[in-house]
Amino acid sequence: MSKPPPPAGLLLLLTVLFANGILAATMYLPSLPAISEALGEPVDVLPFTLTVYFATFAGAQLVYGPLSDRYGRRPLLLGGLVIMVAGSVACALAESLSALLWARAVQGLGAASAMATGRAIVNDVYERQQAARATSVISASLALAPIVAPLLGGLIEHYLGWRLNFWINGGITLAVVLVLVWRLPETHMPAPANGPLLRGILSAYGFLLTNRAFLTFGLLNLGVFAGLHGFSAGAPAVLIGAMGLSAVDYGILIALGSGGFLIGALLSSWLGGRFGLLRMIDAGVLFTLVGGAGMALYVGWIEPSVTAIVVLRLVWAIGMGLAMPNSVVGAVGVNPATLGAGAALSGFLQTAGGGLGSAVNALVPAGDPFSLSMAFAGTAVFGALIWVISRDAARAVLAR
Repeated sequence: MSKPPPPAGLLLLLTVLFANGILAATMYLPSLPAISEALGEPVDVLPFTLTVYFATFAGAQLVYGPLSDRYGRRPLLLGGLVIMVAGSVACALAESLSALLWARAVQGLGAASAMATGRAIVNDVYERQQAARATSVISASLALAPIVAPLLGGLIEHYLGWRLNFWINGGITLAVVLVLVWRLPETHMPAPANGPLLRGILSAYGFLLTNRAFLTFGLLNLGVFAGLHGFSAGAPAVLIGAMGLSAVDYGILIALGSGGFLIGALLSSWLGGRFGLLRMIDAGVLFTLVGGAGMALYVGWIEPSVTAIVVLRLVWAIGMGLAMPNSVVGAVGVNPATLGAGAALSGFLQTAGGGLGSAVNALVPAGDPFSLSMAFAGTAVFGALIWVISRDAARAVLAR
């Protein structure tokens, strides 16, 4: 039985929501020195404002997802976004570091609702192939957001001051809330509550964590995000510190990597309907392996080269754009009764992968091109092994 047409403009609204979560996370970073001066705190403690955002952003997804399965997507999404608006306003009004940290935690708590329930809504309203195409479009916006965020943040800081970053995030979120109240129907009609809430949540996560197909998709995404954030954490010390790039040149070259992700996501959206989600993931895994392992082989056996590192990361990023949207759809859709929990746990694993990749790169010698490339290659090999070992389980889900 085919699903009814989704509400007009839904994909655009979800795309804005996802991108706004990334903007809220990082757009203010060019203002850290100004915030340090305004609040009278050392600038080296201010990155904790990013840490608390991601901590609540990651953890809250695990709550929003199964609650949306039980009570519906609309109240959880709208309620979370209202919390995000309140957190953004509190950030803009903060007069101390402790107040800003608490406000950022609240902002991340609210932003998590868009990630957890948004992915579930995509699977609610679209057929599987259409869901993969929609996820590719959303993923393309997520590739552009990290490029745009520092540019916008720098301009806002220069002309308007750091507090306007948070007023703008809150204003965007509030505008989307008002449109969603008007345009978004409930996309998931939950069955009558069956048993205690906590038992239901644990049961949903227990099913997913013992389901081979979900673990295949989830661990593949964990490896991809470990590579993404691990490289981002280690690359400045290598390309700027050891290899002499200017900060401007570094920013331009790293942006090419995000462009590769955009290319892969658009190719996935264009070709997924013709070749199927499984083959898109196959191609994505191959590209990430060529890019990751190729970088380690080139740097280790030939020579450390800026060009080689940038080009091979571009190849890897195309693979991420091909694989990630389709593996997200697979993870979320493993069990139609737990779409929210699947979306939440999938998002949590991605965030955990990013933290794991950053942590690993903090343990290897800083500024060493070979260490960076080996860590990067390790994430690609991990993802490829997960996929090769359990591809049949993933095929069964994608073939439904």
